[in-house]
Amino acid sequence: MNAHCTKLHLFMDGELSEAEAEGFRQHLPRCPACEGGLRDLLQLELLAARALGTGTSEQPAPQPANNVVTLGAWVRRNARVVAPLAMAASLCAVMVPRMMPVADVPAVVFLENQPTRELEARLSHPRADQWRRYSPMRGGSDVAEAQQPLLLRPLAEMQERGEFRGLVAAYVLHGQWQQAQAELAREPASLARDNDLAVVALHEGRPQAALELLDSVVRAEPRHAQALWNRGLALRALKQDARAARDFEQVASLGEPGWSDEARKLAQELRGAVAP
Repeated sequence: MNAHCTKLHLFMDGELSEAEAEGFRQHLPRCPACEGGLRDLLQLELLAARALGTGTSEQPAPQPANNVVTLGAWVRRNARVVAPLAMAASLCAVMVPRMMPVADVPAVVFLENQPTRELEARLSHPRADQWRRYSPMRGGSDVAEAQQPLLLRPLAEMQERGEFRGLVAAYVLHGQWQQAQAELAREPASLARDNDLAVVALHEGRPQAALELLDSVVRAEPRHAQALWNRGLALRALKQDARAARDFEQVASLGEPGWSDEARKLAQELRGAVAP
């Protein structure tokens, strides 16, 4: 436990100074207790939209260390406030079903507001796969530490909706690879999941593992643009330039704006590398 662990509720209520809030944001990914506590509080804020019932268990929940209050404990302590909210939510669910629109995820979550991209690999989520000129970070890192903090509320809402691909993409783009891996472990099996697992393997310097994942994706869907692109990156890392060039040429043939031109250029560079 450290001083940051006592500031969770102040952070949620916006009562910290900018410097203190930034310090808490830096602390959050490294503290499972605070991360879990924040998730509980965000879920509570979404109580009305999710129409939770009013009943709580009579069994007292264990109080975690580090002064983090669990959702159950907070609900019991504030039952007079929570119960009306839950009742109103239940009435809304009956009287006005499906009338509340799903909140749009802000562009900053997927770095759509950036003029260039720092990740060379391609993720499966459509909003994370929009072409921008590749500009790698100086110093060798694929993805920079986020210049803007990763917004927590959109993450909580995507988690509520089970949007694993969106969560994985957001975490990867903001350089939070451990959180991305945790979401991938929960995501149901799919070609998109295998593609994103390969992106993580490439980041970790495991091109052979990435290649095995991507081979299975391309076998199942030969025109899978993201998998072909990422397989080209894996083959290039394995010094198999001729095979990598073929994959990039296939991407170029798909006619995707931006991606096709970049793929064609990569293929030409690789062909030049293998030319006698």
